[in-house]
Amino acid sequence: MTPRQQKILDVLQAKGACTYQELEQLLDVSSMTVRRDVEVLAQRNALIKTLGGAQRSNAPRFLYETSLLSRIDTNRAEKEAITARALEFIRPDQTLFLDGSSTCIELARLIAKAELALNVITNSALIAIEVGRTPHAKVICLGGEYDPQSASFVGTLAEEACAKFFVDAAFMSTKAFVAAEGTYESSIATLRIKQLMAGRCAKLYLLVDSSKFEQRALCKVLDVNAIHVVITDGKCPKGPLEQLKSSGRQVVIANPTKDRL
Repeated sequence: MTPRQQKILDVLQAKGACTYQELEQLLDVSSMTVRRDVEVLAQRNALIKTLGGAQRSNAPRFLYETSLLSRIDTNRAEKEAITARALEFIRPDQTLFLDGSSTCIELARLIAKAELALNVITNSALIAIEVGRTPHAKVICLGGEYDPQSASFVGTLAEEACAKFFVDAAFMSTKAFVAAEGTYESSIATLRIKQLMAGRCAKLYLLVDSSKFEQRALCKVLDVNAIHVVITDGKCPKGPLEQLKSSGRQVVIANPTKDRL
């Protein structure tokens, strides 16, 4: 195995999955070189090829072959910074809820890496797998109908299960966010779970990068008053941040260049 191929495996072990474009930039080589290395490693069962990239071999093949693939790699630096700050608010022995967003998948990886003793409730198959990598955390998955687009469990059974739990903290992201109004989603299937768990938590943390501010999507989900802490990046416009502070929300700014793990 060449040093370059080993570096590919090291990156995948740390991040879970990468696009070919990411690997080209990290290795400073051509697309053809990356694809040849990935092909060699795939033949050795050292990694799994996916649509547009590769993922580590110790994860199920379906893991990143959903519509989540493109979202996982969007604004990655901001997401890593935001989730690094979010981890600072988590204490051992807490019970948490994590939604199935790409941002919370990143948070789940950090939780597993930190080996925190936690109870994590989720309706996301991907979150359950990521947190389940550490033996220190107990994962409770809300059952129901599987939605392949979000890789989450939804529907009546999942919604009924929400009523059985109360969590110390809920961590959620969103498709769009208006500071004066609240969160918006395009996926009707998952929004009801978010609404129910927002009412079953002591504190709700919204993890939202600056690209989603002052935008609306198909459905209004959470009122801004349901949110206690907003964690965003330094590119967020000052106006909405001041609105949030005026309404009593705690605002935490994550700097991608300093807070990134």
